[in-house]
Amino acid sequence: MDYLLLITAIIVLLFSLRKISMIKYSKEHSVLKEAKLNALSMVWGVFVISAIIFIPYQVWGLTGGSHDWDGAYTVGLTALLTVAVSFVFYHKISLKSN
Repeated sequence: MDYLLLITAIIVLLFSLRKISMIKYSKEHSVLKEAKLNALSMVWGVFVISAIIFIPYQVWGLTGGSHDWDGAYTVGLTALLTVAVSFVFYHKISLKSN
């Protein structure tokens, strides 16, 4: 079950990043349109932040849930790796869509 939750969180993270990168802001200054796009970005951003928090926790649980330094290293390195992969994925998708 833990593996399924981890895979689901990774898929949610990548899907949400893809959706955020596909949002196109127009050059026209329509307040209603920009408010809608900002609200949509914030909704997808909640999923991204939740996944970035949940993935290190799930990996920590899968590796035994140690409360010593090895658990801290596991959570820290997984968090750094998750953020780095998120930035690279977002960059690649946004370059492809432009």
